[in-house]
Amino acid sequence: MTTTESTPEAVTAPEKPLNYRFSVLFTAFARFFRGFLLFVVIILVNAAIQTALVGFFDPVPGLSAVFIITVLISFVVLVASFYFLNITALTVATQKPKFATVFRRSAGQWGRFVLWSVVMYLLVLLGLIVNTYLGLAVLLVLPFVTLAAADDQRNPLAINFRVIGGRAVRYIVTAVILGIILIISNLLTSVNGFFIGGWLGALITRLYWGLLASWYLTALALIYRSTRAGAVKSD
Repeated sequence: MTTTESTPEAVTAPEKPLNYRFSVLFTAFARFFRGFLLFVVIILVNAAIQTALVGFFDPVPGLSAVFIITVLISFVVLVASFYFLNITALTVATQKPKFATVFRRSAGQWGRFVLWSVVMYLLVLLGLIVNTYLGLAVLLVLPFVTLAAADDQRNPLAINFRVIGGRAVRYIVTAVILGIILIISNLLTSVNGFFIGGWLGALITRLYWGLLASWYLTALALIYRSTRAGAVKSD
């Protein structure tokens, strides 16, 4: 007698669950506070070093050794700070970060992140030279490149477009809302500079913009992590 065994049907893998609810920015605000201390430390350390470089060396633009060394140190600190902001944003999107965990993750991805950060900087700079709107367009079209590079993706550019393709409407809505917030923030920081000058006013302005950037990076990280392209890699 021949028995026919039923072959189980192929099971389609479930869609990656979203890491946000009604609004990416609202969810990002809550997740942002998971790493608030880390964000503040990174921003303040960068601001302190940049201020110290100008205060101690007082570099004059030119080909002098002092100016070149100051620019190089400033660039390294700036890229390192931006890297750790990206790593922290990626971490808080899915879990509560720890200092040791965030900084330990940094070793392998550093080179790739530096490369793509320089590429992004040059693209935005060239865009701004041609037209302000072109520079902004570069930022709008390539928002996930540095996150993908920090996440050790082999092709951050391709990942960027895959993430946008998977969450196009959500990303566009988030970007439009942020644009409105940026306009309001620019007005507020201008008023702050008028009433609070000197180093205190500069510190408040840098801290504010740094925290705003961290919040938006967290929102982008939520969108990124909610797609198959940016899903957390299993060990």
